[in-house]
Amino acid sequence: MACVLIVAPDSTLPSSLHARMAGAVKLETVSCLTAAREKISRHKFNLVVWCAADHAVREFGDLENTLAQLSAIAGRTKIVVLTSPEGRLGLVPPCENIHVEQEPADEQAWQQLVVRFLPCQSRRNGRSPDETLADVPIEFEGMITVGLPMRAVVRRALEAANVDVPVLITGETGTGKDLLASGIHRRSQRKDRPFVAINTGAMAPELIASEIFGHERGAYTGAQDCRPGIFEQAQGGTVFLDEIATMDAKTQISLLRVLEEKSFRRVGGAKTISADVRIIAAANEDLEKTVAEKRFREDLFYRLNVFHIAVPALRDRPGAVTVLSDHFVAAFAKLYEKEIDKISPETYRMLRHYPWPGNVRELKNVIQTAVLMSDSKEITPDVVPQRIKNLSVVGGRTGEASTSVSVGLTLGAVEKELIQLTLASVKGNKKQAASVLGISRRALYNKMYRHNLP
Repeated sequence: MACVLIVAPDSTLPSSLHARMAGAVKLETVSCLTAAREKISRHKFNLVVWCAADHAVREFGDLENTLAQLSAIAGRTKIVVLTSPEGRLGLVPPCENIHVEQEPADEQAWQQLVVRFLPCQSRRNGRSPDETLADVPIEFEGMITVGLPMRAVVRRALEAANVDVPVLITGETGTGKDLLASGIHRRSQRKDRPFVAINTGAMAPELIASEIFGHERGAYTGAQDCRPGIFEQAQGGTVFLDEIATMDAKTQISLLRVLEEKSFRRVGGAKTISADVRIIAAANEDLEKTVAEKRFREDLFYRLNVFHIAVPALRDRPGAVTVLSDHFVAAFAKLYEKEIDKISPETYRMLRHYPWPGNVRELKNVIQTAVLMSDSKEITPDVVPQRIKNLSVVGGRTGEASTSVSVGLTLGAVEKELIQLTLASVKGNKKQAASVLGISRRALYNKMYRHNLP
């Protein structure tokens, strides 16, 4: 477990900081630099944080000399010097392991600062962040880490596994947020305990609280038995909350209590149940925007956003479509015992110029279908969905999204094709697609679910 020494008067630190970091980081606090220097000389710390108010600087007189002495005792340990906005610490640190930051305003900001400056093992070995990308595995939980953007994401996931704090994963639908969450759990200190996942976006809002916290008998119509929720099922392990932006206001308040007090109550229950779980949440919406629109609680957002991982869309990963297509062709050809070993140049061109609103999940489904339909040894354009052909590059320019309605097609088939083309044309932006189609976003989600669209 990482050890952090904080040098600050008791009045400066939030009273609950130790409780919030318990199990993830061992915090030790001293009130002055004299005690700090003695601690550092006798114990090894991964990080030292000094609240350097002006009166504390005067304790040793010269700031630069004080920091030099502190750095010499600490060795290569990072030292973060905190100053108030009106402080006079705008001096250049004398040593490369010293960083100057503004003093955190609340306990959430304190927690984020500690997590941000805790060095991972590769950094402690004196290597730069770019060099550590070489240590990222080529495959992570079934995800092929093609290109620097995804390798940086996996590196972040490996770092998140080393600290027991809430994690927020953001990214479009189909980018693999669930796989990242599973990988973080499997490499964490909770790996031998349960990993329980729930997609709140796939549930009726009135049932989300019951699924998460459980319910007592008679809590609502139809609740004939007591039922534990996922927090009880995952005791000691990890809870993964997917599409958390769909959670209703009442459930958000209950979740906030779990994060703050490590306890909850079942729906309709009076007994308080302890919750020893780590929460990993995921969202395919911009949560900061939902906070601004008052659809998501600001305090809950900050509690969840301690360790943030942003997963890039497939279209923002240069070269990934080609490599992933080859990987999926080989995998499905083996699965279905077909002698398919390549993709035609024309098919490659179509795949590379399609925006993939459903991301890797959509690409995987397209290749799976193509392998099943193909009668030759290569994947040709005739087994590629029409929506991809319609958006392929013609004469060096991207063609407009278009489709034709043939006699004999059902209304459902026409509607599905139109939704797919519209989503592709707006790069997967569901709000914009709903506006183009002249329907509400909820209606669009319902139609996508009915047509089994990603």
